[in-house]
Amino acid sequence: MTETAARLLIVDDKEQMREVLRKFLLAEGYEVETAENAAEALRKFEKGNIDLVLSDIRMPGMDGNELLAQILQFDKNAIVILMTAFGSIEAAVGAIKQGATDYISKPFQMEEVLLRLSRALKERKLEKRVADLEQQLSQKESPTGKIIGTSQPMKKLRQIIERVAPLNDTVLIKGETGTGKELVARALHEGSLRNDKPFVALDCSSIPETLIESELFGYERGAFTGANQARQGLFETVENGTLFLDEIESLSIAVQAKLLRVLQERNFRRVGGRKDLNFKARIVSATNQDLEKLIEEGTFRRDLYYRFAVIPINVPALREHREDIPGLILHLLKKRAENPHEMPKIKPEAMEMLIAHDWQGNVRELENVVSYISALGGEVIDVGDLPILGSKIKKNAETGELLPLAEIEKSHILQAFDATNRNRVQTAKLLGIDRRTLYNKLRQYGFDENE
Repeated sequence: MTETAARLLIVDDKEQMREVLRKFLLAEGYEVETAENAAEALRKFEKGNIDLVLSDIRMPGMDGNELLAQILQFDKNAIVILMTAFGSIEAAVGAIKQGATDYISKPFQMEEVLLRLSRALKERKLEKRVADLEQQLSQKESPTGKIIGTSQPMKKLRQIIERVAPLNDTVLIKGETGTGKELVARALHEGSLRNDKPFVALDCSSIPETLIESELFGYERGAFTGANQARQGLFETVENGTLFLDEIESLSIAVQAKLLRVLQERNFRRVGGRKDLNFKARIVSATNQDLEKLIEEGTFRRDLYYRFAVIPINVPALREHREDIPGLILHLLKKRAENPHEMPKIKPEAMEMLIAHDWQGNVRELENVVSYISALGGEVIDVGDLPILGSKIKKNAETGELLPLAEIEKSHILQAFDATNRNRVQTAKLLGIDRRTLYNKLRQYGFDENE
């Protein structure tokens, strides 16, 4: 339901008011029907295709409150905004409690009407996305149930996973940092015939080059200084489950050559060993780099690339499926909330800013923002409660220039530091960074270890 295509029903016993509203809203791109009394309005509403009802309260016969009750009885999710020249706080509260979406007091500016209509339609659109997400999350049986999103790119991703999961071929998952590549790998494992066997994940960039071979292949006693007893590597412990190798672009050429042999021969040797061991697991790998470019640069083997990428899967960046952002935010808020009924409500203006943000860090960055607003926000989240996003569009009050990224980062870190009463462990967790990075930043900003 888009604002420009929304179909409105205006209900007012005064012809002049109906016509003024009709002409104005037609000019704004809405489709408009009118009714001079509640009975006529109810007949038109029951025919369907009405997205929003804008009704006066004071009308002869059935008034606006009675009309509201009849409409909600027919459709409990209907959007109804009431107008009255006798507005008061009591009347507004009563109408909202009865189920009205909003309330406008006469006399009003046409721009105010337009704003209220736009906001109501946007909120309903978000509610529909949330409802779709909740339905998706309730389907726990599917291996792809944890991959959230109702957009076309995410539907396509789930379809590919469901088709590829039962196969034994190697899979290469491509995607930017923070898009959820390990989640895709786990879904492939859960959807396979190996799902009762181990799923083992290794971040190749986190293991020093001197240790990666021992980590993957294991080693025999005496293979090197300190090898006092034999040790199994991941190729053995994974048995015939799934081995997930993340950030494979960081592997050295020497390790790449040994991995190529494993994939070709389906066997390997421990470091310092002479016996070939069979390898039965499925390998799923992932990268956030352009491997074909690395091949041209000579830092990644072309033959290994073809072995890894028998079936390539691309995970879309968050900015490529922005329509899923409201649902993802709901899911993340629910995960953090002790009581789901006490989750903060995000105003449409704030949600628009979240949807419009570039999200270079993808879902991982979104998780950090949700953690921030969960910890520091109130019951209602407005634009001002999004310091990371809000500060990026603010300008220096004196020069009128955009604030440098370093100043934005400093402001955000110090706000989080103060919010946790200067607890470094909690601040690092809130910001989603490691403690060493936080300590270095705080030292840069003039805080010593004892503050």
